[in-house]
Amino acid sequence: MIRMALFALGFLAITVTLVIMQPGASRKAAEAPSVEPVVTRAAPQVDPLEPMSGLADVAAPKVAQPLPPVQRPQVARGGDMDDQSLRKMTWDTLSSLNHATGRETAPGQPGSLLHTIVRRSLDAPAAGQAAPQGVAPTIYVVQPGDSLVSIADKVYGDVNMTGPLFAANQAILTRPDDLAPGQTLVLPRK
Repeated sequence: MIRMALFALGFLAITVTLVIMQPGASRKAAEAPSVEPVVTRAAPQVDPLEPMSGLADVAAPKVAQPLPPVQRPQVARGGDMDDQSLRKMTWDTLSSLNHATGRETAPGQPGSLLHTIVRRSLDAPAAGQAAPQGVAPTIYVVQPGDSLVSIADKVYGDVNMTGPLFAANQAILTRPDDLAPGQTLVLPRK
């Protein structure tokens, strides 16, 4: 407490000394004339401009020829596009569709039209394959040295499946690193 009081007293002493001993403060105050600004409502005098003679000699720039329009795939009125035709669409078309539908998320991010189309084409069963109904859950036996990341990478080929893998096995795992060799894990669908 005494230190704080001494610091405050020292600060005030130095501040007062600097304000009093400020170099040139008294001279500047004595030299500055006191002039009040004058405000008038009269229109200011405008100097006439001289005509510029050199501007007429400048040649007009040449205009570049416009590029031909890019061919875009056409969709029949009222017709839905299947996955094959969606895959054939160009990036430019997908970007235009995102803009037209008001979806302004970054390309490829969840919520963008591109992401939706890619997910739909990857998740849809191949032609001629029926989607499995009521399939029993798949299990995985933990091996020595396994982690949720390595299991997700081995089984799904995607380390981002670690979260769903942990969520599906919360009954036996309290933390993601609670794996023990020989444990059986339920593998969720991708």
